[in-house]
Amino acid sequence: MNNQRAILAVLLWLALAVSTPAQPPKLSAERREGLLRLGLQGAAGHDYLIEASTNPGAATWQPLLTLTLTDGFPGWSDPASLAQPHRFYRAIKLDGPAPRPPVGNFRLLDHEGTSRELYYYSDTRAVVLVFTGNDRAIPENSLATLGALRDRFAPQGAEFWLVNASPPSPLNAAPAQANPAPVNLPVLQDEAQLVARELSIGNVGEVIAIDPADWTSFYRGALDDRLDPSEPESAARQHYLADALANFLAGRAVALSRTPPSGAPLVLAVDPPPSYAGDIAPLLQSYCVRCHSPGNIAPWAMTSHEIVKDYAAAIKDQVLTRRMPPWHADPRHGQFGNDISLPPQLAAKLIQWISAGAPRGEGPDPLTEAPPPPPDWPLGQPDYVVTIDRQDIPATGTVPYKYLVVPSPVLSNAWLRAAVLRPGNAKVLHHCLVFVGTSIFDILDLQGGLRGFYAAHVPGMNQGPYPDGTGKYLKKGSYLVFQMHYTTTGQAETDQTQVGLYLAPAAPALELKTSAAYTLDLEIPPGAKDYERAAELSFAHPVWLYEFSPHMHYRGARFKFTALYPDGTSEVLLSVPKYDFHWQTLYRLAQPKRLPAGTRVVCHGAYDNSPQNPANPDPAATVHFGEQTWDEMFIGYMNFAEIP
Repeated sequence: MNNQRAILAVLLWLALAVSTPAQPPKLSAERREGLLRLGLQGAAGHDYLIEASTNPGAATWQPLLTLTLTDGFPGWSDPASLAQPHRFYRAIKLDGPAPRPPVGNFRLLDHEGTSRELYYYSDTRAVVLVFTGNDRAIPENSLATLGALRDRFAPQGAEFWLVNASPPSPLNAAPAQANPAPVNLPVLQDEAQLVARELSIGNVGEVIAIDPADWTSFYRGALDDRLDPSEPESAARQHYLADALANFLAGRAVALSRTPPSGAPLVLAVDPPPSYAGDIAPLLQSYCVRCHSPGNIAPWAMTSHEIVKDYAAAIKDQVLTRRMPPWHADPRHGQFGNDISLPPQLAAKLIQWISAGAPRGEGPDPLTEAPPPPPDWPLGQPDYVVTIDRQDIPATGTVPYKYLVVPSPVLSNAWLRAAVLRPGNAKVLHHCLVFVGTSIFDILDLQGGLRGFYAAHVPGMNQGPYPDGTGKYLKKGSYLVFQMHYTTTGQAETDQTQVGLYLAPAAPALELKTSAAYTLDLEIPPGAKDYERAAELSFAHPVWLYEFSPHMHYRGARFKFTALYPDGTSEVLLSVPKYDFHWQTLYRLAQPKRLPAGTRVVCHGAYDNSPQNPANPDPAATVHFGEQTWDEMFIGYMNFAEIP
């Protein structure tokens, strides 16, 4: 053993002398019960990289440690030395501070359906990610250690997340540690392994500690030096993460900023490289080109590989943060016929292609065959078109709601299969609601849209026909009342919005109605991150429920529809964990939901009036109910039909 130690020391010195001849650091090595413990002497306060190899002549060595040398450096034990007794080490003094790798933004849902976006947490002092998986869970003893660290450091501004980086599987399958009650840590579901791949995670229990000041990692590696993570914490001699957090939060240098992860391998799905012509372009055509085409609503058009490659970094960011495609429903609750979300496997394929440099590859470019421009009327020419008088919108200032009354052009009682609004000037039209009535009392009963509407246009709402077997009734002698909400653009504008009326060929089986759960009781305090509100709509008769549309303004954060049935059971019908005012989707159920008489649909939601909300007009304001976008609303619209 003494001879082996001497040979090892010589090899260590030779490696150091070759790599850093000017004042080289000095490594020492000592075996204790078969485990090799390294010591390092060098310039205190300087950063060093320690690498290992089984071949001292190898061109590439394995990075083991990145450290800032202190006078009290206690040394480090290499767990791999148990299985590899012939192992060589070298230390390299870095020219300056060790680089801290950047960590890109991402958004995932946790096990409770809460949306968690990394960069939102800019007001914290540290974010700690710990990776796990369905089939290789973090041992209970290590979880207990994490819980203790959370209790210790959360009051100092540290956030702790588990990330379930399992191979793709249904989100509603119960993941390991999906409810880690003993430690109460959120478990984020990385079902497509997008985050794990971006961060090159290789082991269960691998830790990344992030500095929100610049979104770089100040520590990465093992939780501590336990050889077996299932051992009790008392088996640990060096507490890597605890020491890193304590030093970082105290403003001191982190002595060990990189250690080898010690958990079981975390297997990442290996897919063949996607081809642009065969995989990526068809994907973009299916999920993106509907908006990203000439003359459509997106700010740029996907007309060739070249332009897609130019925007590749932006596409990657939008997919990782789940902003695009614009679909905001939690997939664990309900199935929707107009779901445009990108399936996890396809998201992984797109990110893989972008990370490889967005190569063109062989084959034709399908995107050069641009689709035809969007038609003026997606459902074809309406039977009747109602156009409002020209409206002049000033360049600046607040434009009060306008109510414009137009007689119905339909001269007899009629059933409609659709009523489609076509903005005359989308730049200034915030929204338009159309009410129908034969008297002023009919119009007033709808309370300006709080209790329902006949037709609507809001950002992100697709205009389509009513659900199969339904229609809306239009009485002879009715008036159409347009509620127009305009915003200014900095220059004078005009608008002439239209509504197209499509007659049904025959009376439908059911009359479609629109109503809403709402509340006017809003008083959002300045800076409040999670101001909650609720409202409900009761159904005295059995109904078929078809569609939902939550409505809030810029501070809206989340919205949920829950059915409370007469037998005491409940069911989440729709959950929108990340509400986006710019995409007010009408969520249409793939199959209508039958609600028995006496069902109450309760809407729960919350507002974010903090500076972390990038859309917030004024975090210092106390916000009440109001019509303008800097005010707030809480409305849960529902389209339904009573069952005879």
